[in-house]
Amino acid sequence: MTTALPSALVSELEASGYFPQAAAACLARGLRSAPVQAHLVRPETTFDGNEVRRHLTVLVLTARHLVVTHLDDEPADELNPSQVVATTERVRLDRVGSMGLSQVFTTEGTSLHGQESEVTLGISWGGSRRLDLERAWCEDPECQADHGYTGTSAPSDLALRISALADGPGAVASAIAFHEQLMDAVDDACA
Repeated sequence: MTTALPSALVSELEASGYFPQAAAACLARGLRSAPVQAHLVRPETTFDGNEVRRHLTVLVLTARHLVVTHLDDEPADELNPSQVVATTERVRLDRVGSMGLSQVFTTEGTSLHGQESEVTLGISWGGSRRLDLERAWCEDPECQADHGYTGTSAPSDLALRISALADGPGAVASAIAFHEQLMDAVDDACA
């Protein structure tokens, strides 16, 4: 593995068990020797029918950039029986338009029970948008006209869900700490 990354980040990449060498190489290339101020490593497994697919998302904060690396299993075919696809995006902190943190707390009656049981970290920088379309219609139940489509367009750059039940309370705490560091860095970059 590369020595340009902090040992804590390298350890978390290795613990994720999902192509840590590829993730480290992509991050090192995206960092361009900038010192790492904070990081968040988020492995995820999804089930698509009979297929198990693994993903790894890594967020790294520098003084001027947010580096996002995402690794995915690619469906196999005759020419490529097994492959992983890695995408890295380097976002200037002054381009981060919004950040959100959705927090879920377990309650006992009218009081909270402990810390957050789940968080979703959302970050938008205008890199991509999500379109939700549906067929438009009118009030007339007999109408046969084509009214086209209606829908919404929303920023959709990054949303990471972390659950204490699935990932452990430490993962939730790490996500909250990364969110706080990112908010401070964006505020500094925009000042």
